[in-house]
Amino acid sequence: MTTGETAQAVESDADAIERWFVQRGVPQAIFHYNAAEDVLTRMVPYLTAVFLLGALAGFGDKFTGWGQFGVALAAFVILTGLAVGINRFRGRRNFELPDNVGWIEIGLFLLGAPFVAVLFGDLPWQPVWLLLLNLVMLGVGYVTTTYGAVPMLRWGVREVGVQVRGVVNVLSRLLPLLLLFATFLFLNAEMWQVAHGLTWQLYVIVIAMVLLPAVLFLALRSPDEIANLHSFSSWAEIDEICHATDAPLWKRANPPKEKPQIVPLDQGERRNLALLMLVAQLVQTVLVALGIGLFFVAFGLFTVREETLLQWTEISVANFDPLARFTVFGAEVVVTPELFAVSGFIAAISALQFAVSLNSDDMYRQQFYASLEREISEVLAVRARYLYPMVREAMTVDTT
Repeated sequence: MTTGETAQAVESDADAIERWFVQRGVPQAIFHYNAAEDVLTRMVPYLTAVFLLGALAGFGDKFTGWGQFGVALAAFVILTGLAVGINRFRGRRNFELPDNVGWIEIGLFLLGAPFVAVLFGDLPWQPVWLLLLNLVMLGVGYVTTTYGAVPMLRWGVREVGVQVRGVVNVLSRLLPLLLLFATFLFLNAEMWQVAHGLTWQLYVIVIAMVLLPAVLFLALRSPDEIANLHSFSSWAEIDEICHATDAPLWKRANPPKEKPQIVPLDQGERRNLALLMLVAQLVQTVLVALGIGLFFVAFGLFTVREETLLQWTEISVANFDPLARFTVFGAEVVVTPELFAVSGFIAAISALQFAVSLNSDDMYRQQFYASLEREISEVLAVRARYLYPMVREAMTVDTT
């Protein structure tokens, strides 16, 4: 194999490893991870979808019928023409997806829909609203893509399957006391009165106030665990871990016999790994909370009858408007917003209690972190082997 072919093979293997990092939810482990080439380029399908939907929202009720269709077609033609113009300016083919997203492409995304609103909209504030919405969507997409939130979430769901036994052990000790306390709250008139009096905005704020301590409690424990994992005794240990993973194998120079010089984790990589650990615990907490919430929805259908609900919430019969009404075993059952609101309260409180138990139960911590540490050690070992050519090249330069 010639030198050029070897370099090409190494580059191809590096690309495969980088895709493996993304699938594992740790894209920050990619060497020289940057916004233009790694983050924004992977966001192109998302940005395109938001861009086109924003263009459709750029005109309101000013046009009707075929006129509205004509305006939509004109908006599509204008935006497509602008995109083609940028591609030609960048030296790309007319409809080629960008391989490097810069300020020009971002500017088109942000200003495309507001420009359509200026031309065809019927409300003076519409362009400003669309610009702010695009900024929010760009920020959400950027953070989500930067830290690989979607593959990270998939990994967290898979991790739940591995940790089923540990979760069941925790719940077997926690659930009796939790259900006793939660049932007392559920069958309390004041709880239903509070739920009835809240608007949906205030309800979201209250639920967030209960869940935020749970998230913070879990997040504060993650960095301490990562600090103990970023060390290996030998390259043989690293290679053994790498070969046990599903990471693509690559042909590279054999590492030296001495103790490996591991590239220190930067802040982005530390945050990414901390998020990975946090997501694994959050997925478990959310699933437990959803299970408890659904249990109390079913429990409330049979225990909180219409007469009881009217008495607790002081709603008049004339103003009582349930979401659904049906008969079960000859008894009338009503489904109300208050039922879902109170069950949501109980679920949020249960999530907080479960999050505390995750880090205070020694048996669960031993089982959970043993599996999680193995997963993170695999990522760090593959990262060390992936970065070894860069380290070797840097050492050669320093020697010369």
